[in-house]
Amino acid sequence: MPEQRLTFLLDVDNTLLDNDRLKADLDRRIEQLLGEEEDRHFWDIYEAVRQEEDVVDIPETVRRFHQGYDDEQCYEALRRLIRQIDFAAYLYPDAIATLEYLAGIGTTVIVSDGDKVFQRAKIVNSGIAAAVDERMLIYIHKQQHLDEIRQKYPADRYVMVDDKAKILDDAAPLLGEQLVSVFVRQGKYAHNPALQPQRPPSLIVDHIADLRQFSAAEFASAHFHSSNDGS
Repeated sequence: MPEQRLTFLLDVDNTLLDNDRLKADLDRRIEQLLGEEEDRHFWDIYEAVRQEEDVVDIPETVRRFHQGYDDEQCYEALRRLIRQIDFAAYLYPDAIATLEYLAGIGTTVIVSDGDKVFQRAKIVNSGIAAAVDERMLIYIHKQQHLDEIRQKYPADRYVMVDDKAKILDDAAPLLGEQLVSVFVRQGKYAHNPALQPQRPPSLIVDHIADLRQFSAAEFASAHFHSSNDGS
């Protein structure tokens, strides 16, 4: 059987990086800086922007917060706080090592949902971008761009790694037999009983580092030795 070309399409938030912990820490620091009322106001704007744009957009949240906030000194401190987040501190254990392992058996591509500014900073400043040779794509809904991704990164098999079951479910009919779906049970979405996969994933893992257990042949065939095998 000829060797199959593998492309790994990897999510970021709660897949490679603990975004739940990052957000909780950011909430705590904003409250310390601005007080409870303004902290709550910031997150109210955050949710309003997410509803309007259907994606998290931190720069737009900050811009709108500034419109109704008169303390320029505190506002500049807020901007610095967000700009100086140590994203690398929120990487899951062995996340970079896992990217390096996968790069040895296929092409690694970051495919993330989010705004173009903050999300890109997260990917670059955490070291994720360098680990995938700067191959990163940022969308509002990644599953709506799979044809574009296939044209940009041709492969025989696309291994989609995500903590959101809906994205894997949506990708299944679009990628068909080319898809190997990997559900990573990390973060609030993965553990929400109402958001579990409707289609059995090819593989279920509890930690991103678990992917290093599997060979190129296993990813290519979508048959895995793990007891978590969802096929």
